Amino acid sequence: MRQTLTKNDKSLKILNLLIVNGFYSGFVESEKFELHRNHFPNNQRIIGILNENGKYVVKSDLKFPTNIAAKTLLIFGILTSIILLIKGNFLIPVFFVIGAIIFTLVIKFNSQKEIDLFTNKFLEFDKMEYK
Repeated sequence: MRQTLTKNDKSLKILNLLIVNGFYSGFVESEKFELHRNHFPNNQRIIGILNENGKYVVKSDLKFPTNIAAKTLLIFGILTSIILLIKGNFLIPVFFVIGAIIFTLVIKFNSQKEIDLFTNKFLEFDKMEYK
């Protein structure tokens, strides 16, 4: 299930408060927002893109240049595995595949963790609004 935020003045105000209070850095526009958590080391970014229903679809991925490095390493691993399979070495490509699966799972886990942290902080500011 995807996380969504309704686009209204209250949501935009809370997103701006997250930036102003120093929890996140980034930008908020009417069509999208991009936030980076102010925590070292943090290679994840939160992206919200407005869909046709007037809601921001929230997702997380790697920041630049980490995303380029990850894709480059993945391509390098695939090419190396193909070359080793052609040469008849069947053991090392298995390690490349296992490493790629572990790397992908870690990225997915960290992305979900970032979305959960963002959602919790957003709801915390939402509750403070009512007090």
